[in-house]
Amino acid sequence: MGMLLCLFGVDGSGKTTFARYVAKYLHIRGFYVVIAWMRGTHTIASVLARILACSSVFRGPCNPYYKICIPPKMKRLWLWIEFISILPVILLRFAVPKLLGRVVVAERSLIDFLAWLIVTLRWSRIIGGFIGRSIVSLQLSLCDGVIYVRADLDTLLARRRGYPEEHLIPIQLRIYDAIAKALQAPCIDTSRKTVSESIREILKIIGVGYG
Repeated sequence: MGMLLCLFGVDGSGKTTFARYVAKYLHIRGFYVVIAWMRGTHTIASVLARILACSSVFRGPCNPYYKICIPPKMKRLWLWIEFISILPVILLRFAVPKLLGRVVVAERSLIDFLAWLIVTLRWSRIIGGFIGRSIVSLQLSLCDGVIYVRADLDTLLARRRGYPEEHLIPIQLRIYDAIAKALQAPCIDTSRKTVSESIREILKIIGVGYG
């Protein structure tokens, strides 16, 4: 049985950088490490989003990568499409490698998927619903370590200036802060820390020494 370390946080917080450094550190010390990620609009949902983007009815800024907005009457249906579409991703990128004895460092995890749904659907009630609770349960049952990587708003905006999701950063930060508080997840604030300092904190949380 391997291990799954799940990072989550706003775009620009440093998850990708830390995932690579932590994976390299563990690999040097003899662990078989893979880096995985997930957020939203995978597999079936991705195909459908590309098709919907061709229609003026669905065009909009809600989903910054596919440039679509889901109409209110279709939000519940789309929520289920997103959830079903993510299941094979969870299985192949997270569950199977862990069962095969790998150490999986997830630079984006199920909480990022949940935040993605809330932001792109403009629907905060997802958290208390069946799918929201199921996502949190899956996160807690699959992940051996869950770490919230964050930075203050000014730092995040500076890091993501010019990116498609820049205008969503303030919304993302409020959502992530609320979810992390509810989960009581350990938090690493990268606003004024060096990469080395942050990695040291991460390794301490997962119980691996840093030399």
